[in-house]
Amino acid sequence: MMPGEFFGKILMEKNIHKRGTQLFLKIVELTEVCFEKYEDAVKAWRNGEYEKGLALRDEIIKIEQEADEIKDTFFETIFTKKAYLPQITEERYQLMLNADHVMDRIERAVRTLCLKKIDSSYFPAEFDKLLDKTEDVMDLFVKANEYFFDDYEKSANAAQKLEKLRDEVRDLYYLIQEKLVNDELPRGTERVLNVTTRISITAEEATDYLKVLIAKHS
Repeated sequence: MMPGEFFGKILMEKNIHKRGTQLFLKIVELTEVCFEKYEDAVKAWRNGEYEKGLALRDEIIKIEQEADEIKDTFFETIFTKKAYLPQITEERYQLMLNADHVMDRIERAVRTLCLKKIDSSYFPAEFDKLLDKTEDVMDLFVKANEYFFDDYEKSANAAQKLEKLRDEVRDLYYLIQEKLVNDELPRGTERVLNVTTRISITAEEATDYLKVLIAKHS
């Protein structure tokens, strides 16, 4: 291989890596977009705006399908080039799966929400706080993944903050469960509560994996 060909190959691989990171982070960003739409869907459903809630559900499903297309592009244009070392390829694959799992949780939550017409009595004040905390979790999920490619310390700090917020989400979950056990809330609240709480759990699990990679590569 001539020197020009060698350095051309290095440049090509560098560009492929950059493109792969961009595609991955696009999916990560879409998870936050989806959660914002989920919050809007909850608000609409609670207010009896069922058609609006269904429209938002469909938007989330469409975005999830867009994310699947990005994932397919990632595999077809990045992995097939074999620009990553095998162990790095496995890590990138797992990162992509983790982001996809978060997206799936949001889609599952909005589909569950829209199964039955319910009203404001199903949503106690603690549920609003839980949604707000989960919004912060999603913001930190995006930041932790973005920082991962530039600054391990910032990525780890975002992941640790997310873990603390997840604990606060858990506490709110049990406050609502206590009301459910004491028959202070309709039974349907539990269904929406469970799928909403799973979003934070899955986001935390995803950032736990980031912390593993940071420890491995630091």
